[in-house]
Amino acid sequence: MMLSGIVLLFIYLCILPNRVISYTKQANSYDLYGQKISMNDQLIVYANNVYLEYIVFLAPFSTSQLCIVNITDLGTNNIQCDFVYSVVTSKNQTISPYFVYNCIDIQNRMVIGRIKFIDNGTLCAYKHRNSLVGSNYSIQDNFVIGFDAQNEGVYAFTDDFIAYYDFQSWNMTVWRNTLPISPRAIDFTTDYGVLAGYCQDTPSQAFECAMIVFGSGSLSSPSHGSRFSIGSSLNFSWADLRSTHFVATARVYSTSNLMSVSISTIANRVLIGIRALNVALLYVVNDPTTSNTIYPVSTRQTGMNRMGFGRSIVWLDNQGKKAAILANQYTYTTNEWISSAFHIYDIESDGFSDQTQPILIYPNSQQIVGPLINPSFIRLASSRTSGHLGIFDTSGDASIILSAPPGFYPATDRPSYFSTSVPCIRGANRSYASIELCIPCENGTMSSLDGISCEACSDPDVFCPYGAVAALPSIALESVEQEQDYPESPETTVFDDLLMQNMFSFNTKSLHCVLVSPITWVLLVIGFGSVVLIAMAISTIICPGKHPVRDKAKTIFKKMDLIGEGELWIGGLVSAAVVVLVICAYSFSNAYFHQYPIESVVGESLFACDTTMRNAKFTTSMQMKKARQAKEIQPIFDLLEAQSFTLTIDLINTAFTCSDTLLVQRIISYAFINLPIASCTMHYNNSIVSLSILLPSHNMNMQVTLPGLRTVGAIRVGLTGPGATYEDGRYTLIALNVSSVFIPTSFNNVLAPSTEYTLQLSKIVNQTDPLNVNDLSKYSATWFATYDVRTDELFTEQDRYSFFQRSQTNLTITIEEDVYYVKNLQQPIARQTEVIFHNLLFTIVVLELFGLLFLVCKLLVVPLVRKIHERVHRYHTSNQINTKKNDDANPESTTIPLQ
Repeated sequence: MMLSGIVLLFIYLCILPNRVISYTKQANSYDLYGQKISMNDQLIVYANNVYLEYIVFLAPFSTSQLCIVNITDLGTNNIQCDFVYSVVTSKNQTISPYFVYNCIDIQNRMVIGRIKFIDNGTLCAYKHRNSLVGSNYSIQDNFVIGFDAQNEGVYAFTDDFIAYYDFQSWNMTVWRNTLPISPRAIDFTTDYGVLAGYCQDTPSQAFECAMIVFGSGSLSSPSHGSRFSIGSSLNFSWADLRSTHFVATARVYSTSNLMSVSISTIANRVLIGIRALNVALLYVVNDPTTSNTIYPVSTRQTGMNRMGFGRSIVWLDNQGKKAAILANQYTYTTNEWISSAFHIYDIESDGFSDQTQPILIYPNSQQIVGPLINPSFIRLASSRTSGHLGIFDTSGDASIILSAPPGFYPATDRPSYFSTSVPCIRGANRSYASIELCIPCENGTMSSLDGISCEACSDPDVFCPYGAVAALPSIALESVEQEQDYPESPETTVFDDLLMQNMFSFNTKSLHCVLVSPITWVLLVIGFGSVVLIAMAISTIICPGKHPVRDKAKTIFKKMDLIGEGELWIGGLVSAAVVVLVICAYSFSNAYFHQYPIESVVGESLFACDTTMRNAKFTTSMQMKKARQAKEIQPIFDLLEAQSFTLTIDLINTAFTCSDTLLVQRIISYAFINLPIASCTMHYNNSIVSLSILLPSHNMNMQVTLPGLRTVGAIRVGLTGPGATYEDGRYTLIALNVSSVFIPTSFNNVLAPSTEYTLQLSKIVNQTDPLNVNDLSKYSATWFATYDVRTDELFTEQDRYSFFQRSQTNLTITIEEDVYYVKNLQQPIARQTEVIFHNLLFTIVVLELFGLLFLVCKLLVVPLVRKIHERVHRYHTSNQINTKKNDDANPESTTIPLQ
């Protein structure tokens, strides 16, 4: 017995030196050894080693097309798999759907098999063929498979051998591997394949490399072109931990050193991703038959001291236009998972470099990770004709994002393994089928209906920013300003001066000023008196002596004489002008007296040339707010403190609606307390959302959260509050209604993801003193709101590369009261007693003035005129006498006789 045991041990160690009994198996490690998800236009398949089953969805993809195939199915050769390495599907299947797998069976043998679904009336009917591979070799950790160019078989590349499984003859051909590469990833196209892995140039160090391979089926082992280094072309700074990246042995398997390869069939573009270096590289294959066949184009990485970008790469089409790259983040030192996402790049339009921005990052606020999938992704798969994308997670579950038709985008928030096509949000569009989000409309265009295209805004003067849902007129962007400016006192605040200025001024700048000027009417009376005076003079000349009408008129005018005390009839004419002037003064004073307070004055002051004239003077002061004010003024402060505020927020030209989950929270010591939205209304074809929030305090911090990536073109923030009265109107609280609209300077800008607004509230108290000193003062008050906003930070430029990165829009609003308040005091310039006194004084002054003028005329002017008249008369008489004497001295005139 002992001898036979020794012989068996010798046979095992010597004759089968490359066979081993066990391998590293972790059924719940879905990232171990290979890619366990694959898809094309006919099926989606992924392997679950925990439950030992293949989960298959047949086209059209839905849960009703689900098929479960046991991994332990024996197949045609009675081979039972124990652990599946990977599953693959051909890019273009024209026959019944099938997939190929490679696994380790329960006897620790390597296996390749094919499962093909057949149409025999049963949904999940299939045929299963499998075969052992490399039975003379030990179990290979690096064991990758890929379809040949004609989809007639599948190649297997390992460290020790290369195999080809022919689907026509079902023969397994195995060659010893002479390629200078330890394989990690393989992809074939119609003419060639690209094999990526690690090359061992020295016994102590390996490096990332790849090569072109050419297959010929079972006829011969695949040939290859020149290998090319990948990692050596990358330069990292000394501060980057990737600069110390080191692989000692090419054959040692590690999930940290995963690589991915994907070839676009038509464009011959090759993407290679290296997880450990956090990089993806783009190559172009010009002519695979020549030696220098592949050319590097560009690289892209997502940052230093991280790994994970490029761990899985797929093209979304055969033309090599768009690609999806798994962009995970792991710590470089501990390989600890941080986050998962995939990026879509439009390589055809944007190129591929560190500066290239993805056109989509998943997950995003519009496409969140569904409830049935783990947020840690490990593999991607795609169907290039239809554009579907599959995501495989660390829990062994898959999420399939189906390409949505034009005008729709795939939503992934449902409790389903498949996305659902939902219409584009307003203001966005997409004219082609894709898994991408709809793109917001450019500046000057809008979309509010089908989401397939954006229509131009017809009027260039309308508000039509990036992502517009409507063309808004300028009236929709108006602010509401409440008149808060208190008038200034007039230059003249002394009633005497005002009375004299208005009685003796004659302004001809307008007809109104001429008509209301007392001088005008005085001149009319004087003119009338002049006419009477002339008539009296003519009457005296024509009819000297007594005349009853003239004498009666003189008697009347003498009785009217207030200046000469009835001495002269001409004094009556002058007194009439004085009376007119005094009446004008009384009329002006009465009208002016009632121009108080200014709040009760309606219309213009038509009694004066200055129609803005008011019987009021004003004083403004700023005072410190006290806990308690004087007894008389305290009620108005009580009304101010009791006034309830309603914050109004208008989201202008936005796709948000009242049905969205809009969150309003009050912030107290870093705690968030929800506040209800009192009302939500929509205006202008649902393009403006108006929110009203009843505020619990005058001093508070709050945050408004708008979920998702919808944009806001402009915003209007305001406050409203009801008015109130107390003590029969003695104390009046003015209703508050103010708002300010904020508009971007460029219509390519939208509201930034996080904005701050500070509303500084100041009390304005107006005190109106009474006209009668025995009456009580009246008080009114309101709030004055000033906006402290950094307008240059409110808006940010948005484009197709950045809009999907927005997860939400936060509005932080701070409302606080000022410690000072403004007090405006309104007082009358002239009270009643003052008006009466000054008018009496004016009357006396005018009478005395005209009396003085009359006295001057009587004592100086009249005697002087008489004296002059006498001299003139005497001179004229003397001339007449001299002329007569001359005539008497020459009685006959000299004549010349006519002959």
